[in-house]
Amino acid sequence: MIRSQFVSVSRIAFIIVTVVFVMLAGRELYASIRTASISIVAEMIEHGDTVSDDVVTRYASRSAEVVDEHYCRSDIVAAGVTLVLAQLDRQNVNVNYDAWAAAASSADRYLRYALSCMPTNSNFWLRLAAVQSIIAEEPLSLAGMMKRSVALAPYDESMILTRFYFWNDFTDATLLAAKSALDNDLMTMLKRGDRCRVNATIKEISPQLRPVFDRTWAAVGDGATARFRQRCRK
Repeated sequence: MIRSQFVSVSRIAFIIVTVVFVMLAGRELYASIRTASISIVAEMIEHGDTVSDDVVTRYASRSAEVVDEHYCRSDIVAAGVTLVLAQLDRQNVNVNYDAWAAAASSADRYLRYALSCMPTNSNFWLRLAAVQSIIAEEPLSLAGMMKRSVALAPYDESMILTRFYFWNDFTDATLLAAKSALDNDLMTMLKRGDRCRVNATIKEISPQLRPVFDRTWAAVGDGATARFRQRCRK
C-alpha cells in the first residue's frame, strides 16, 4: 500500500515537472518567434549591411515588445539594444529635435531594462552612459555608470578601446568624477594593449582628456611606451 502511494506521488511529481518544462520551452519558442525579425535586422546592422532608416525605425519601435513582454533572454535583449542605438545614431538633433528626443528617451528606457536583466554587462553600462551624456551630462551619474563598466570588464581590450571614445568626449567634470576608473582604463590600455589597435584609437585626443592621458603616458615609463612609437603594418 505504502509502495503504491509512493509510486503515485512520484508519477504526479514527474508529470508536474514535465508540464513545467514544456511550458518553459513553449515560452522560449514563442519569444524566439515573436522577436525573430528584430534579431535578423539587428544582426544585419552589426554585420555592416545596408539597412534603411525606415526599417531601423520600425524594428526599433518593436523593441518595446521585449520590455512589455518581460523577455530577459540575452540574445533577444542584445538585439534590441543594437536597434534602439542604431535608431538614435541616425537622428539629427538639429534637423528634427522631436524625433531625436523620442529616440534618446527610448534608448534610455530600453538600456535600463536591459541592465535589469543583465546588470553585469559592461557594454550595456557603457551604452547607457553614452546615451545619458547626450541627453544631459550629469557627471556623478555618468561616472557611476563608467565605473561599473570598467569594474565589469577591466581587461577586455575591445571594451577598453570602445570606452576610450567616450572618455574622449566627456567633459572635465565627468572625467574628474570618474578619475579612478579612467586611470585604470588608460593604464591598462598602455601597459597591455595591442600597440597597433591602441595607436589607431589614440590618433586624436580631446583637449580635456589630453592632460590625463599625458600623465598616464609618463607614469607607465619610456620602456612601456616605446613600442607605441613603432609603425604598424597596414
